[in-house]
Amino acid sequence: MRDTTTVFEQRWTFWLSTLSGTALIISPCLALWLQSGTSGFSTLPETTRESLLSQYNAIAHGGWIAVLAVLAGLLIHSIVKTSTEDERPGPQKSWPFAVTDFIKQHPVVTVVLTIYVVLMIQESSWFYKEILTWYNEILNDQLLNNFSIRERLINETMGRNDFRFFPLSHQDLHILSWVTPYTKVWSLVSALELIATIILGCKLIERIKKNGTSASLILMGTLLFLFTSASAYNYFQFIYSERFLTFLLALYAYHYCIYLDSGQPRNGRLALLFALFIPFFKDTAVLLAVIPPANTLIAGGLGAIPNRPAWGSIKPSQWREAYALDIAIVSLALFFLASFAILSALPSLAADVPRYDAHLGFSVLALDVRMIVLLGFIAIRFWLICRRQANVTALDGFNIAALAYGFALYALVGLEGSNYMSLPIQFVAVLDILMIWESLVAPKLQQRINSRQAQAVALGTTLLLLNIEDRQAATFRQRAQLISWKQRSWRTTLNEARAITQRAKENGETVNLIYSKGWFKHSDQMKALTYDRLVYYDIDTRRYIIKAGIGKGELYTPQPGDYLVDFDTGKKLTKYGIDLSNYDVLYQEDPNREYARIFRRR
Repeated sequence: MRDTTTVFEQRWTFWLSTLSGTALIISPCLALWLQSGTSGFSTLPETTRESLLSQYNAIAHGGWIAVLAVLAGLLIHSIVKTSTEDERPGPQKSWPFAVTDFIKQHPVVTVVLTIYVVLMIQESSWFYKEILTWYNEILNDQLLNNFSIRERLINETMGRNDFRFFPLSHQDLHILSWVTPYTKVWSLVSALELIATIILGCKLIERIKKNGTSASLILMGTLLFLFTSASAYNYFQFIYSERFLTFLLALYAYHYCIYLDSGQPRNGRLALLFALFIPFFKDTAVLLAVIPPANTLIAGGLGAIPNRPAWGSIKPSQWREAYALDIAIVSLALFFLASFAILSALPSLAADVPRYDAHLGFSVLALDVRMIVLLGFIAIRFWLICRRQANVTALDGFNIAALAYGFALYALVGLEGSNYMSLPIQFVAVLDILMIWESLVAPKLQQRINSRQAQAVALGTTLLLLNIEDRQAATFRQRAQLISWKQRSWRTTLNEARAITQRAKENGETVNLIYSKGWFKHSDQMKALTYDRLVYYDIDTRRYIIKAGIGKGELYTPQPGDYLVDFDTGKKLTKYGIDLSNYDVLYQEDPNREYARIFRRR
């Protein structure tokens, strides 16, 4: 690497560390001031405190976004400048030709991905959890106010004061909503991210193996990543930030691997660019960004990476230049901590609110087969490296990062291999499985059988593993079916409620429509139904309150002929005071599930 290529990274580290360090010094002082009570903030009326916190969040996040945009702009300018200075390789294929070649080389993979994507798009819907209320603002103003700020999407991530910190989470949906209101298009974008994530992961393995991989690599990688419960969570719906986080992780890992192998400054700065955004899609993801280069610093300093200078072998200034990119990425930890302190910790302390889901810390530890493989792979690699029988690679750094990320999840909310939050870990685990196959099994198969037979063995082994996983709890199939059923049941129940209330109104009946706690609580879809009174049953106070229609805001007493709609409240209805023996069932999506029902009071 040329000496001139490290100037940008060294300046980046100095200025980012200086500014972040200053913020980290000021923030504890402000926190102590708030906690001491001398600020007088706690004595203000509640409405005043909430208003001040809302204004603080808006100003602080606005400034932070500006800083992030400047940092990203500087990086992009540097990348473009580096690209023009470097010698270009021979002419590359255009995207259409590259896609055509991929289809010709991997017809089975193409068929699998096509079927998967079609199912994703077919099943995608805005009838799912938080997106139900997020969608209210998208449908406002007859779809004409495209580029308005969606307050619900902003408040979900940037308006919280409970120590949660993921300010960029869901903002990809925010931007997509400006372009199109159709969730099918959103799902198509999600599918492109999925395909790119798989290809980048396989390319990373090819790079580590010096292109000495088998023809079955992409097929195995595709099947292994597609069919996990975590993938079903993230790709059959799009409200979970781990989907985009894993896409960024794949981009980061790929370019960082190329940088470690070739020292190309363009790839290094691309890695820095993607690492810049990773921590802000999920707070624990900062570990995924900074641990791989930290691992490089330690392993390289100990002489465990052949093309990296060991500590003491060169002058300290030269050592810093050689590791300038790695140090620049590690400096993002300070930027993350400063951002967390200013944007989350201070307003949360001022609001005097405990950490969200604090009771879930260390609550559950449920490792699946792939996580066990990841742990075993890390242990074996550590043993081989300590015995000087193997050199440290980029994958080792990402394995340690995945391990730390998993432990952080366990400490904060518990860790389950089948949960949507484990998707980045599942991605790294798939890379480990591919690495094991390409290092131990594929070379022996190539010596004994032909390429087609080797691919058949790889396919059979992959399907066997997937079949074993399918016999466990919380599988891909079960998760995909549940998400699909939930979306379909909410949609059909809403349509049925609309039809029933319209018929009743046409027959001259008084329509009092009751609903209770659930994701439809704040949805405009309820207000769009036909009724004289829309009544909400508060399970906490056990009171009926008229939300819309005649007598809005008044308390209500159920009467014969009232309709009760249950989208997702389920057992809570009877648990918190509603006697369903007084109601007749008019509609139920599935008799085996206590959801998606419509009743009428006798």
